[in-house]
Amino acid sequence: MADTMTRRYKPHFLFAPLSNLFSTRVLEVSPTRIAYITGLFDKDERTIPISKITDVTVNQGLLGALFGARNISIQTSGTDQAEVLVKNMSRAREARDLILKYIADAEKK
Repeated sequence: MADTMTRRYKPHFLFAPLSNLFSTRVLEVSPTRIAYITGLFDKDERTIPISKITDVTVNQGLLGALFGARNISIQTSGTDQAEVLVKNMSRAREARDLILKYIADAEKK
């Protein structure tokens, strides 16, 4: 049952006050879609079906290596650049692994 729940991922706590001064950022991952929600008062939500995702990349810079923060980029079919880029996530690998699991599950159906 836990695998079918929507999980929310937020920026690393050390970077959150700087990056979220006038905005909030949340990556929601569910078995059928991912949603990237930004904004404090004016919310903007970008939704991508799991079936359209072609690549999920996690990278880490020097500062991120010191504090355990990583960037995750999600690419869809038909684009050369990241459709969604979430910076300074503390659980980016966990989010990537969950997205890849949901992609594999969707391909089995």
